[in-house]
Amino acid sequence: MNNKKCPNCGYELDSWNDCVSINNILECPECEDHFELKAFKLNQPQGEIPEIIVNELEDEIEEAYSSKEINVYSDAGDYLRVITAGLDKKGNLYKFMFPANDALRGCSNRNLIILYLIDSDLVHLT
Repeated sequence: MNNKKCPNCGYELDSWNDCVSINNILECPECEDHFELKAFKLNQPQGEIPEIIVNELEDEIEEAYSSKEINVYSDAGDYLRVITAGLDKKGNLYKFMFPANDALRGCSNRNLIILYLIDSDLVHLT
């Protein structure tokens, strides 16, 4: 939270913990004035997935739709569960989701897939 200041008095805030917050309305500890904490929209993809992985993912999704395992009302968790259950362990998508000896990378990659399932514009295809 570097260089954040109260918009009312200019008090430099060390962290959001300096402020009392109720429903994103913050109270400055110095002047006790209130200001709104505004969210920002991501305007660029925040991660990268190889196009070959996306193609395999789309094939798995299409297969799951045709077998009626998921539908348009399914959430991202259902998609991931169904897709993971049917993966070939030698395939690129499986290796991307579950890389050998790197659980953290696998978790990160599965999160990227969830982002892609939510909105494909959130990830960049490489």
